[in-house]
Amino acid sequence: PSTMTLDDLSPMKMRHSISQRGVAAIHVILWFALNMVITNLNKWIFHRYAFGYPGFLTCLHMVACYALGRLSLACFFTPSMNSRRPSAQTLGAVRWLSLVFVMSVACGNIALKHIHISFAQAIGATAPLWTVLLSVLITQKTYPLVVYFALVFVSMGMWLCVAGEINFDWLGFLAVLFATVTRALKSILQGILLAGEGLDSISLLYYMSQPACVLLALWVLIAEHEVFVDPKLADKGLWGCMLLSAGVSFFLNVAQFMVTKYTSAVTLQVLGNIKVVLLIGLSVAIFRNEVSVQSIIGCAVSLSGVALYNFGSHHRHRPPPHTFRAATNSVSSPAQLPTTIWSDEGKPSTA
Repeated sequence: PSTMTLDDLSPMKMRHSISQRGVAAIHVILWFALNMVITNLNKWIFHRYAFGYPGFLTCLHMVACYALGRLSLACFFTPSMNSRRPSAQTLGAVRWLSLVFVMSVACGNIALKHIHISFAQAIGATAPLWTVLLSVLITQKTYPLVVYFALVFVSMGMWLCVAGEINFDWLGFLAVLFATVTRALKSILQGILLAGEGLDSISLLYYMSQPACVLLALWVLIAEHEVFVDPKLADKGLWGCMLLSAGVSFFLNVAQFMVTKYTSAVTLQVLGNIKVVLLIGLSVAIFRNEVSVQSIIGCAVSLSGVALYNFGSHHRHRPPPHTFRAATNSVSSPAQLPTTIWSDEGKPSTA
């Protein structure tokens, strides 16, 4: 179990903790902004230009991630020690991450061809549920009962959104559901590689983009070979939007890895639900799609589940109030501060 000493409350360590939270907050804000940009940009490409090749667009994303990652590692960024010479086992895990990533992004892009962003984001709100379930299966991690109770609200909200969707499409629904589950699996795998294997964010994206480019190129050659003779590719405006989307994808993936590193896989997915309201509002404002009252209620229920999850997580990691008081009363000098250790259950033990 995790432990805490009163030495952790020293001014230096508290300043370090505040600094860490500040860095995490900056990455979360960037992740929010880039998510909204790329989601609406991709929707614009598929609808404004009637571009029906999501695999080709995703392949461009990975090519940009590979090129910009290589440039960053060569000129601007020093990789971590573990990233310079990763083991064969680590590279194997990265290949699995690449496969899961390709399936998640590709299915998400397919879904945007058939359903509106508002509906896609409502289904994506169930990502914390899938992340918790997969985390329990893969890492044997345990969660307090309040977390499961909160996720019931999230799932109930999703059901209301599905039932109240005006522009329902089965293919779009199944595609976005599969994208949500694989996105949850991806967040767990990337968390293991970043924390457990010690890879840095840019190196992980660079290694991951290589097999992803191969997989996506095969997909394009098999399923979307018509793209190479499509006259739409002569449109400079379309190319401008696609190249902009590809560039944004690099920074979005780096920001996502950093958010996972500073928080957790489940927290990343819960944060994803907070952007649902913003994306739904942008979708309605830009594309003028209809949203039913039932879908709005469903979003509210899902977000109430998010709030309950945040409360449960905070309550889980916060030490009992009497712990600090008992510790301060029992210490006679600063030199004794590190000797009293408090477990998660609030029971003292001496070092």
